[in-house]
Amino acid sequence: MILASLSSVYGKPESLPYEEDHPTEPVSPYGVTKLTQEHMARVYTELHGSSTVALRYFTVYGPRMRPNIAISNFVSRCFNGEPPVIYGDGQQTHDFTYVDDVVDANRTLLTDDSVDGDVVNIGSSDNISIQELAEVVRDQLAPELAIEYEEAREADAEHTHASVEKGGELIGYEPLRTITEGVGEFIEWYGGNREWYEPLARSS
Repeated sequence: MILASLSSVYGKPESLPYEEDHPTEPVSPYGVTKLTQEHMARVYTELHGSSTVALRYFTVYGPRMRPNIAISNFVSRCFNGEPPVIYGDGQQTHDFTYVDDVVDANRTLLTDDSVDGDVVNIGSSDNISIQELAEVVRDQLAPELAIEYEEAREADAEHTHASVEKGGELIGYEPLRTITEGVGEFIEWYGGNREWYEPLARSS
């Protein structure tokens, strides 16, 4: 069984990048539920010999992604000639992981049980500031737009950054998409699916 966990289980970083043995002190209810699921998976492995592994995803993006994260918001606004809006000063940094890299990791584990009962980070091995992310989107869609800023919103962690060394050693995980490439592919997909996807992004 592959458990879809996420980086929110770590909470505020004591050090970056997050390695899998970083303390887990989630600061959101969602992060707490994911950490609880990880413990349940571990217990089932220990008690019943179940084949389980928890993958800690770092902000997955790409076609059909959930519409309420920064990338989809920036793309939606730029497509409509509206400036991207950043909440806070834009210096928050996040590790964005392209969906194809996540799929590759899951496919590998369908035939590899060497990490049973373990946890593995699935990230991009890089991070980018929200300011830089807005510029990447803006520059591809509407270079003439100025970026706007509003009051910061509460967030899980101001900075996230995955160490993917363990995943590389155990399952050969290697993220292949740069953020610029991934954003470009998402923009292309968004353009072909605006009719149904854009209302979701605009209302998120």
